[in-house]
Amino acid sequence: MLERIAITGFAVARSVVVVPGPGLNVFTGETGAGKSLVVDALAFVFGARRGREVIATGAERAVVEATLLLPEGPVVLERTIGLSGRSTARLNGEPATIEQLQALGERAVDIHGQSDHLAILRPANQLAALDAFAGLEPHRQRVAGLVRELREVRREARALRTDERERERLIGQLRFESEEIDAAELVPGEDGRLRQDQSRLANASKLLESAAQAIEDLEGAPLPAVAGLVHDLVTRDPTASELADLATLLESTAEDLARGLRHYRDSVEEDPARLDSVQERLDLIARLRRKYGESVDDILAYGRDAAVRLAALTGTGASLEALEAREAGLLAELSREAQALSEARRGSAGDLVRAIAAELEQLGMGGSALSVGFACEDAEDGVPVTLPDYEVVITERPSGAEEEAFARAFTESGVDRVEFLASFNEGEAPRPLSGVASGGETSRFLLALTTVLGAAAEPRLVVLDEVDEGVGGRAGALVGAALERLAARHQVLCITHLPQVAAFGERHFVVTKQVEGGATHSAVVEVAGAARIDELASMLGGVTEANQRAAAELLVKESRPSVAAGRATR
Repeated sequence: MLERIAITGFAVARSVVVVPGPGLNVFTGETGAGKSLVVDALAFVFGARRGREVIATGAERAVVEATLLLPEGPVVLERTIGLSGRSTARLNGEPATIEQLQALGERAVDIHGQSDHLAILRPANQLAALDAFAGLEPHRQRVAGLVRELREVRREARALRTDERERERLIGQLRFESEEIDAAELVPGEDGRLRQDQSRLANASKLLESAAQAIEDLEGAPLPAVAGLVHDLVTRDPTASELADLATLLESTAEDLARGLRHYRDSVEEDPARLDSVQERLDLIARLRRKYGESVDDILAYGRDAAVRLAALTGTGASLEALEAREAGLLAELSREAQALSEARRGSAGDLVRAIAAELEQLGMGGSALSVGFACEDAEDGVPVTLPDYEVVITERPSGAEEEAFARAFTESGVDRVEFLASFNEGEAPRPLSGVASGGETSRFLLALTTVLGAAAEPRLVVLDEVDEGVGGRAGALVGAALERLAARHQVLCITHLPQVAAFGERHFVVTKQVEGGATHSAVVEVAGAARIDELASMLGGVTEANQRAAAELLVKESRPSVAAGRATR
């Protein structure tokens, strides 16, 4: 659960602190007030890639700090980005990587931005949703691992099968490059050290002259006389004793400086031969940089890669026969795993369709007809599976006779291309969701899917940015009720423009835009009681007595004591 989020210098936020509670937290505000601020800040602190454009105008950096309450205890995340574009992260005060923040986010948070209304229309995301519903991610990861291994084996085999003339040319080129880099005996970071040596050697005469003059000036300075006069002054006026201490320090510091300068002078020598050697070394590195990379590290990395490729071409790696045997074994294993994964998906598709249909019915879309289409494409280098070219699963896959195995195209997600099919109008046949859903229907479909996926998931933070996009007031209460059901198990943060939805919130936050000193920033304030009624009335068209009465009725009507009770039994 998100206990607190503090946002400083981020987008339109100068300094914003939000303390949400369990259940449904709603955020409302005028268009342009920055209602998506909290969503964007949460995405940022959980590792989303952002540039310095998120820094508020006039700020030197953007900082987002979030406190999560996890089963093992509270965790504090902090991410900062400066004007240089460099970002830093911390976990419980300790330095962390962006990958660590992302891993924590995958474990504890689901963030659905406005673009997700469109993202759910993409087949890849629909396939991921089916796998999440069916609990098939571990199986999918096994398939992905086999695919990566098979691709690497095939890559190595292709290298060994390269045309002999081209192969010999590549061998000669790679051998020359590898030997040239090895012969240079480069050391990481040596170019920087050589440039320092070059600068010192090239300026040795001037350095020696400056050091000698400084020593001469120090030794000729009447510092003992000055110190004696100061000590004489102190004997006559004890209140000036601090001056005597300073005089002593001056003498001591001058002696230390002179000693250091003599040591430095003795370490500097004019060595034209050494300067020529350094320059030759830098010239060699410059030539290698033009060929192989921008730095010594890049050159060394190129050399290592050339050696690996050379080993593959000259047979010091795996033999072609061994690679072909390995390929056959991997292809057989991938065939079994991909077939089993596809069968499991088809077996779960009907359950997912029924669960989404039940949620859509509660969202006022009871006449929806849903199904899932599975497609496979032929490929000469594909994986053999006994699956049809195209199949529609409505409830469960019918069992039939044994099918012939065909080589099918595959990715790390398997051999399936999945598409949700829907009809939201009675009498129309289901078609791909992307071609039949309006904005409001897509929003409600996403909410239904989110609720279904969340029903079996561990309690987590679910963030929804205007999931009621395109939904009118008539369906708003149904959306609010669905959010309430989702919030019975999860902590939900929802940005909404509908008062019918906002009335379901257990906590209500209002985002306002303020202008001070010619600068615009957003503020977030929790409202309750009369202030909340006024906000709902404003959303209904204006703060009038009639709208205030309607807002109060909304709050009474949408009050659901069952939510808190349901959460208390978790």
